[in-house]
Amino acid sequence: MSERSLYLRNARIWTGVVTAPWAETALIRDGRFVAVGRDGSIGAATDSTTLDAGGRLVLPGFTDAHAHLLGTGAAMAGVQLKRTANVDEAVQRVAERVARTPAGGWVRGAGWDQNDWPGARFPDRQALDAVAPQNPVVLAHTSGHCSWVNSAALRAAGIGAGTGTPYGGAIDRDGDGEPTGILRDAAMRLVTDAAPNPTSAERIAALEEAIGHAHSLGVTGVHAMDAGRGELQALYALRDGARLRLRVHAYLSATRLDEWIERGVATGDGDEMLRIGGVKFFADGALGSLTAWMFEPYEGSVDAGFPLQPPEELERDVRRALEHGLAPAIHAIGDRANAEVLDMIERLGEVAPDLPRRIEHAQVLRDADVARFAALCVAASVQPIHATQDMAKVERWWGARGRGAYAFRSLAAAGAPLAFGSDSPVETMDPLAGIHAAVTRQDATGQPAEGWHADERITPEAAVGAYTWGAAQAARAEGTGRIAAGCHGDFVMLTHDLFAESDPMRILDARVALTVVGGEIVYGGGG
Repeated sequence: MSERSLYLRNARIWTGVVTAPWAETALIRDGRFVAVGRDGSIGAATDSTTLDAGGRLVLPGFTDAHAHLLGTGAAMAGVQLKRTANVDEAVQRVAERVARTPAGGWVRGAGWDQNDWPGARFPDRQALDAVAPQNPVVLAHTSGHCSWVNSAALRAAGIGAGTGTPYGGAIDRDGDGEPTGILRDAAMRLVTDAAPNPTSAERIAALEEAIGHAHSLGVTGVHAMDAGRGELQALYALRDGARLRLRVHAYLSATRLDEWIERGVATGDGDEMLRIGGVKFFADGALGSLTAWMFEPYEGSVDAGFPLQPPEELERDVRRALEHGLAPAIHAIGDRANAEVLDMIERLGEVAPDLPRRIEHAQVLRDADVARFAALCVAASVQPIHATQDMAKVERWWGARGRGAYAFRSLAAAGAPLAFGSDSPVETMDPLAGIHAAVTRQDATGQPAEGWHADERITPEAAVGAYTWGAAQAARAEGTGRIAAGCHGDFVMLTHDLFAESDPMRILDARVALTVVGGEIVYGGGG
């Protein structure tokens, strides 16, 4: 980062420091804040670059506490299927990509959601076969927990009527036992393992796309979830080439737990730009794919979802990770999955007690489990944009249980550490959209008018705090998440003051004017 100093003046700085929440001036030297205070109390150094904020709001740089960094870049390059109105529109987008793809080449895409389509029915392989008879097609559901594939992809993976169903997954079948083209959770790997792996250069390019996108949204740090060997190697290559201008905490894929242990990888390894955060585990699937593990069946169904691996095996693996210095970050969406994970964390309380624990998503909770996050010092790593994007699905599939979904205010009131993220590319990485969702419990059109489960709304200060200091605490990332002397010189300047808006819907009008990492302008301002 820059060895010169940056002098920020005439700003409305929200520091995130409880005892001194506001300032107007800050000085960054050698990548860190060295002074923060009122105008006139701090002078520019002789070698300083002066940045006049024009009275605009300045916040600590946002940290996305749950994103798939490589997946975000890959999704930007694949077929975009978000917000398609029906199967035909999705298939047409695939057809356009197939027309530009060599014969036999794989076509990838993401973002479809059958809940957005008439009848909410899952699609089938025949619809894709009509436009891609030879090119294998793999399209990830918006949740990331099921795939829609065509016959060519099934052939490439050797999947047919006689293929067994892997534990923690499902292969949807027709009346003759043939695969329909929908693969859920663990079954998705049958096809992805058959697909060609991206090259190192392709991974690096995808990461750079994702990082540039993050900067444009004011994101200066990311907890990169489920990172595999290839993604980690690409991140190291960027860092070693001084091209990683985003603070990354990598949460490694549990599928390679033995490898991480054998290599002696541990939480905290790394430097100020790239550190090992821990290991990402999965307890269950997702709401959109109807694989989240519930105590009672989904509304109008006899199915209650399922665990992605036997609970006793998950506990064994989490214990091993802790014993070898790796902090667990455990995906749990359904109410039963969350309860089971909390039980497990309680049983493992004496194993490496200094390592942080966190549950990813914590999407629907029983009242009895909310307070346990605080009691067990478990960070709730949640994604507020899911609340407003998924509320119709919650009403449809969870009914009255939806009262315990996305319980941000209840978790905070109980004393649970709260860290906000996006789950990008599942949803937009934009923290301003997440802040709006948490503050209003309304979608971008202002619906529902009174807010969905409005008693779970939180203040703008609490929402910004969860994207800054809260995210830092979840990763034990000292020196980030606040604008204070000694902290990394990361900040974002906005076009609108989130705290001064009388109508919280106007939070969506705000844009990022400037993003700074370690005193270096990485977005806006001609940087």
